Amino acid sequence: MRLILKFRGINDNIDVKFCCDTNLNKLYWHIDTFIAGCIGGFFSSVINIPIEVVRTILQTSSILIKSTENPKNSKKFEPPKIMGPFKLIVHRYKTGRIRSLYRGGTLLMMRDIPYTGIYFLSYEHFCCVLKQFWHHSEIKNEPMPKYIQIVAGGLAGATSWILVSPLDAIKTKFIVDSQLKNPLYKGKWDCVKKTYAEGGVKIFFRGISVLCIRAFLINSLMFLVYEILMDVCSGSDKNDKETNEPGKHYKNLKIAASPQY
Repeated sequence: MRLILKFRGINDNIDVKFCCDTNLNKLYWHIDTFIAGCIGGFFSSVINIPIEVVRTILQTSSILIKSTENPKNSKKFEPPKIMGPFKLIVHRYKTGRIRSLYRGGTLLMMRDIPYTGIYFLSYEHFCCVLKQFWHHSEIKNEPMPKYIQIVAGGLAGATSWILVSPLDAIKTKFIVDSQLKNPLYKGKWDCVKKTYAEGGVKIFFRGISVLCIRAFLINSLMFLVYEILMDVCSGSDKNDKETNEPGKHYKNLKIAASPQY
């Protein structure tokens, strides 16, 4: 993501690590960070869609089987067979080719693309806000405390899930509905309308508290590990270049703030 920002001229200084450390004339780094995250979300969603479809079907297969045990639903539902992930992929490919693995893919892209943009934007923003709030520091390019990265990563994950939770709910319903013998929904918009009629706005945020707790714990750790590895890798790369320059020798191990490309 930060490589894309450098390409757009946001991080002119190669040692800039966080977007708030940019020059004062770069006033629109929020937009550029969001766009960079969305671009990453687009490419990751292409790989993630088949995995998400298979995961959703496997998680809901037992529910569909129980629903077929009701005589009233016997004509409406076709009992699915519980199978492993690889067998399910082969089965769906044989029955519907590659298109069946991307069933509901539009909804997944509508969720993942803005999710990733909000995700990285929130992380960068929370890091800068918390740094100024706790340290009252305006110094550019100073090391970001690890506990700030932990809190910012957790808040970014929770914030992203709150904003995309309605799309995730519709995605799950739509993919599950595709497994029915006689689908209940005519399309994505019909799924939205019937879901809203079923439980109002609250139904789109069902289970959001559990999702936020999970997102906070996972993403706080993920971003911390990410930043540590970025520091280690970029530091090794910079030191290797310094040793190859004539007249320069190692004095102290200095970890750079961003990777060299």
